[in-house]
Amino acid sequence: MLRPVFSSPCQPASRKRRGTRCALIGPAVLFALSAACSPTETSPPPVAPSPPSPAAEAAHRAVLVTPPAPRGGPDDARGGRLYDDWRAEKGLKESFLPDPSGTRGLDGKGGPNGNGTLDDGSGRPIPNSGHDYRLKNLFGWDLRGAEGIYGATFQRKSYVLKHNLLTDTRSPEELTAWLARGDEGLPAFGEVLDETDLDDLVAYLMKTREGELARPANIFNLDRRAPKHYVLAAGGDPERGRERYAISCADCHGDDGRNMTIDDTQSLGTLSRSSAYEVWFKMLNGQPGTDMRRQILDRSGTAQEQAILDVLAALCDRSQFPAMNGSSDVRDGDPRCASYLK
Repeated sequence: MLRPVFSSPCQPASRKRRGTRCALIGPAVLFALSAACSPTETSPPPVAPSPPSPAAEAAHRAVLVTPPAPRGGPDDARGGRLYDDWRAEKGLKESFLPDPSGTRGLDGKGGPNGNGTLDDGSGRPIPNSGHDYRLKNLFGWDLRGAEGIYGATFQRKSYVLKHNLLTDTRSPEELTAWLARGDEGLPAFGEVLDETDLDDLVAYLMKTREGELARPANIFNLDRRAPKHYVLAAGGDPERGRERYAISCADCHGDDGRNMTIDDTQSLGTLSRSSAYEVWFKMLNGQPGTDMRRQILDRSGTAQEQAILDVLAALCDRSQFPAMNGSSDVRDGDPRCASYLK
């Protein structure tokens, strides 16, 4: 699944947009958009969010203007983007076309075998069964593999692997070797990811495992009864989330989250209300293959979790962050936003 594709009068629906940058912490699926871009919809204004207090703005600015660390070691945010979509992050969308999942033959383009496949640990090509060789498909947006949201108990993705990356006890060196060579179900990513890529990827996995970066279990809970099988965790502060949104997201997404159309129909609000299990990941790591980088710059994993949950709680307000004109939204009582839904 490839999300999101933004389109507007000044930006085509493409993931190759370069040269623009927005200071976003806001939810997933965030592409950079030029300040000159106009909203894609003309509609009555929603309920206006309250402006942030000077103290809140100063506190958030202090976090958001922290410059990125120089490349003196692994870039765990880039590792998260490689986990999401390594082809997009490495600029291989045109040269490596995955073997189509709906055909019997291995008939993709590019890659080590020339047919859009990667090999398993024994050197045999792995057909694409819908995973597109993306780690987020093989292990899920929550990194828990078959035990997580993509597993048989929840969304039942046929291609999800058994490994739970958050309970894995292997060392960074062992994880790197495993990802590089593959196994009976895991593609040998060393065929397409170089040493720097693998270092970045493993840094992201290790820091998430150890709680140095936000962990999904503290942002949403798995729930078989809910649509898409998740519910936002308790403890979010919508008011604080609105303050951070106004400071960090509104310049690009607009005060109401409708400056960009996502996947042709969705606003930032509707995407966050329906797929927060994905949105949290993009907020933390950025959008692969674009200038969008990590926007949750709080220093600890716990602080990152709180910031992400606050913004997601704010985006559960359908009056302040409505659907695009003519598009549907979650209904009253939808459990995914829990008590935050308005």
